[in-house]
Amino acid sequence: MSIYDRDGYHAITMERIAEQSELSRAALYLYFKSKDEILMNAIVSFADYFAATLQELYDNREKMKDEIFDRLWECCENAYERDPVAFTAWQYFHQSEMIGNLHRELRDILFESGAKVVALQHKIVKYGLQEKIFVECDYRTLSEVIWSSFLGIVYVERSKNALSRKSHLTITQNLAKRVLSRGILRRPKDDSGESDNGE
Repeated sequence: MSIYDRDGYHAITMERIAEQSELSRAALYLYFKSKDEILMNAIVSFADYFAATLQELYDNREKMKDEIFDRLWECCENAYERDPVAFTAWQYFHQSEMIGNLHRELRDILFESGAKVVALQHKIVKYGLQEKIFVECDYRTLSEVIWSSFLGIVYVERSKNALSRKSHLTITQNLAKRVLSRGILRRPKDDSGESDNGE
């Protein structure tokens, strides 16, 4: 993962991994058949952690009902902060050219690990809609809007950091959370009888 982070996917070879791990190539091949299999291991571990944090939120949804959006966003932030390299590798492998080149078995593993995360995100947002916390819409679409907003911010900030060594990740995430919440959370009606989201 350190080779991936430093030099990118195409710079990774089994020889470099063996050297970095202080193993012989033969010893490395006892455990893994390819660099993709090694990366997939890290991705699955990351996705399992992310799914566990989302499951915990869903299990405690009644207690966190009034802050469900903030807690969902925090799950994304915490997962990214825990392992930004595995997070970006996970998204890298979701690009169409990468998926197309993956061995079927690894493609299935990638799909299953991502499907757990997506299913939990959908369940949390669906609960928010059922409880009338969010504006009325399709829960799957709203879940994708929240997730893609988070992803977009991460990628813009990583690009800025790579190009200029500047990053405003926390500031940008906080503003995005505020802006999104004003658009997707139901608001109590004001004195005019209209809620501030136009209903």
